[in-house]
Amino acid sequence: MFQGLVSGLAAGGTFAALGLLLTAMYRLTATVNLAIAATGVAGVYVMAALAGIGWPYWAAALAGMAAGALVSAGCGAVMTRWFAESGPQTRTAVSIAQLIGIIALAYIAFGDEPRVLPNPAAGRVATVAGVVVTQGAVVLILLAVVIGVGTSLLLTRTPLGLRLRAMAERPVTTELLGIGTQALTITVWALAGALSSLVLLLVAPVRSSDILSLSMLIVPACAAALLGGLRRLDGALAGGIALGLLEGVLAGSSVVQQYRDVVPFAAILLILVWSRRREVWDASR
Repeated sequence: MFQGLVSGLAAGGTFAALGLLLTAMYRLTATVNLAIAATGVAGVYVMAALAGIGWPYWAAALAGMAAGALVSAGCGAVMTRWFAESGPQTRTAVSIAQLIGIIALAYIAFGDEPRVLPNPAAGRVATVAGVVVTQGAVVLILLAVVIGVGTSLLLTRTPLGLRLRAMAERPVTTELLGIGTQALTITVWALAGALSSLVLLLVAPVRSSDILSLSMLIVPACAAALLGGLRRLDGALAGGIALGLLEGVLAGSSVVQQYRDVVPFAAILLILVWSRRREVWDASR
């Protein structure tokens, strides 16, 4: 069991980082951006294409992050241009459409063959219970912590964070007050796309790297974000790491290994049922 926990560190860092991006975007733009992982996939496949024609890894990786930022900024521009005054449900539905569109365009542009990606963080940090803890696992967890702490400081300690919160909660009012919202919103989307690309560049070499599998990392990311109520960054961080550790434990058991992909869906269902039940309890008091 302990070996499974150690082997789940990389997955936990991935789920936590993407869950934190989902939470941060909800708090900053009032959108549950279900296309966040797919924008990262665009960055991964652009990097793979450039590396395949001889680009140095780091140059290709930076270009991939820029591509992810550009795709995400395009999604943000659509959202702010036509759906700025729509409710959360409509904006979430639009993000699902964007997710499907990005996946379809990625298949058209890159085909359906998984990419073999270089792994710059494959070095060993330590060996725990016979399991190698790689640099990638450590970097992913640290990246998740940086995203969480950085977002928290931005929201609570800076004037820009105050503007972003006002923009997310009252976009029309902030626009009437002369606070430009569209450029800020698109910038947030672009930064999220770049960070998503970075996360997937780190995890793609050690997971299934086909377009659909990487895009569907949004499912455990959603579970992590929901564990934090889409508001608490610490909850998303802890939830993502816990889901990754659980996946590692299940992967080490031949009896339940085939069911490990069901865990995020089950977690989402349980969280939603519990939230609904709590609402009913509150209404009956």
